[in-house]
Amino acid sequence: MFKINTRKCLVCKTKFEVKSNFHWLCSAECARVKGNEALEKKKAQIKKTEWTKEKSELKEKLLTHSNWIQLLQTVFNTFIRMRDKELPCISCGRTNVEEFHAGHYVASTYQYHRFNENNVHKQCSYCNTHLRGNLIDYRKGLIAKIGLEEVEYLENTKRMALEITIYEIKQKIRHYKEKIKSLK
Repeated sequence: MFKINTRKCLVCKTKFEVKSNFHWLCSAECARVKGNEALEKKKAQIKKTEWTKEKSELKEKLLTHSNWIQLLQTVFNTFIRMRDKELPCISCGRTNVEEFHAGHYVASTYQYHRFNENNVHKQCSYCNTHLRGNLIDYRKGLIAKIGLEEVEYLENTKRMALEITIYEIKQKIRHYKEKIKSLK
C-alpha cells in the first residue's frame, strides 16, 4: 500500500496531497498569492534601501563646513594612530601606555597645519593632555624624525590661513580612508 503524503499549504493552511517534495502550495491561486507576497516584500526592501540612501544624502546636505572638518579630523587622527602604531610616544618615548592620541606639534587651533602629516604624530595621552603637548620634548623628537628645517617651517608658517572647501575636505576624507585601509 502506498502512503499518501499530505502537507499544509503555506498560504491557505488547508491540507493537500503532496505530489513531490518541492510541492508546498495547494493550488495555482495560492501560488499567485505567494508570488505577490514575495513581490511586495521585494518592493518594500527596495523602497527601504532607496529611503536609506536618500536619508544619507539628506544628512550629508545638512552638514556644515565645521561638521566636515570634524569628520576629516576623526579620519585623519585614526590614520596617524595607525601609521605610528609601532612607534613610541614622540615626546617621552614610552610604549607601554594605555591610550595614545594623534598629538599636534603646532596646535590644531592654527588651522594651516591641522592636517599636515609632519605636524601630527603618535603621542601618549599623558604628554598630550596633562603636559599640554610636552612641546619641548615633542620638538626634540620631531627634529630627530623629520629634521630641523621642516620643524622650523611648521613653526614659521603656523599663522597662515587654511582655506579648504567642502569638496576638498571630502577628497581628503576619501584619501585618508584609503590610507587606513592599506594599513590594516
